[in-house]
Amino acid sequence: MKGRGRIKSQIIDAWTSCVQTDYVNQRINSERSLQAAFWAQLNERLPANRRLFIEPGISIRTSDGIKKVIPDIVVCNSLEVIAVIELKYRPKGPPSYQKDIQTLDLIARNRGGIAIANERFRGAEKDARRYTASKKILFVWAGVHSAPAPSEEKLFEEGTNNLSGSYLQLHAATRSDRAPDVYYYSL
Repeated sequence: MKGRGRIKSQIIDAWTSCVQTDYVNQRINSERSLQAAFWAQLNERLPANRRLFIEPGISIRTSDGIKKVIPDIVVCNSLEVIAVIELKYRPKGPPSYQKDIQTLDLIARNRGGIAIANERFRGAEKDARRYTASKKILFVWAGVHSAPAPSEEKLFEEGTNNLSGSYLQLHAATRSDRAPDVYYYSL
């Protein structure tokens, strides 16, 4: 994807470090702890003008009415949403991704009508900005899951038409006898 190479490499680096340090040292035991560990790794790598939102509620107007989605992490630059990240933690099971891909696809199709702000804050305001969605958002699915069969090595291409050119999958394929294999695909 053109224009998002820097955040893409920061996300890949944060994911790799999260798995190789936090997961391998048994510091992650749930999707929430994966979210916290990944957020900390990513936050450490981002410049001061980046903003991270954890589980922001996004209301999207669709032909069926208003639909609310809650992605795991949203990254903003000083003006816009530049990355939306969905996480999954199933170290003893196969990857579960359908709902996450649907969420990312829904955001991609309706990005022109969304904005994110820190509306659940009380105190002296530091950043009351509303972040609109960039035309070049990086959509990310990241999962800790059991190793797939060799025939399933390239996962989750179905349902990604609206994500084409802006979609990144991050994997930590667990095995019972060694550290997870960490790899990624860009579509």
